[in-house]
Amino acid sequence: MSGEYDKQQWQAEQSARDTAIEKQREKERKTRERAARNARRKLERLHRTLSDKGEITDFENEFGESVVERLDKFGSAFHDREKGRPGDALSFAQKRVVAAMNKKVKELKKKPTDNNDPDKDYVRTADRCKNTDKKHGSSFKSKKKSSFTPRVRNIEDDMPPETQEPKSQDKNSETFIPEYQPAPKKPFLRLVKNEP
Repeated sequence: MSGEYDKQQWQAEQSARDTAIEKQREKERKTRERAARNARRKLERLHRTLSDKGEITDFENEFGESVVERLDKFGSAFHDREKGRPGDALSFAQKRVVAAMNKKVKELKKKPTDNNDPDKDYVRTADRCKNTDKKHGSSFKSKKKSSFTPRVRNIEDDMPPETQEPKSQDKNSETFIPEYQPAPKKPFLRLVKNEP
């Protein structure tokens, strides 16, 4: 009877493990599908924006089309698991290309495209206030720290002042070189505490 009980208990534990594994697989599958959809959507948007602006290169055009095709067909744009994480839709190298395309689109958006814009000279009031010189001083001090100035010792301060050489009457005698005499030392004061 105990053998029958052990078998039933083992079967119940095994079925619980199998359902937990199946739930985890389903969760991972949904995560992969979501990542593939997001990557596909982002890549299509970048490809479309660059095409509309006329700034897309042949490489970016071919890259975008091939990666979108692989994402639709396989749910991932790479096969070798050493090139990216298992749940990702794009490999590390593909992510770098997408990031470069995204940067290119952002730079294109920053550039002014229409020179006939009537509001091109318009400056917001807040921006005008930032750019004008302050006429009225503020009572608030800047929280910006002052620049760092290192503490440096000038060795010329320790040198004795130069004295003029006495002009000798004899032209054959050697020139007078004064000897270096260090500055007198200040007395050292030591405080000693007498303990009772």
